Amino acid sequence: MSARPQVQYTSTSSASSYSSSDSDLSLTSSSSVRHSMDSTQPIVSVEVLRCLRCARAEEITSTDDPSSSGMVQIGTNIYYCNRCAKMTGYK
Repeated sequence: MSARPQVQYTSTSSASSYSSSDSDLSLTSSSSVRHSMDSTQPIVSVEVLRCLRCARAEEITSTDDPSSSGMVQIGTNIYYCNRCAKMTGYK
């Protein structure tokens, strides 16, 4: 197990600086810059709808209609499959 380098923090009147016992800690902005779109939020997400009665599961995207996958929405985030919806009178 390697020991971590000791870092000593000192402050001056105009700016803060640090000194380290390890000279490999120098950071360059060009070596660690990565430009990508990883930080943006996805517009479409995959959701799993599960029947409240028989636990049948269907995967749909957030832009799909639940009825196109054979599910009937009976409440907020509560679904029946078509079979259970017919048996309970929701369809």
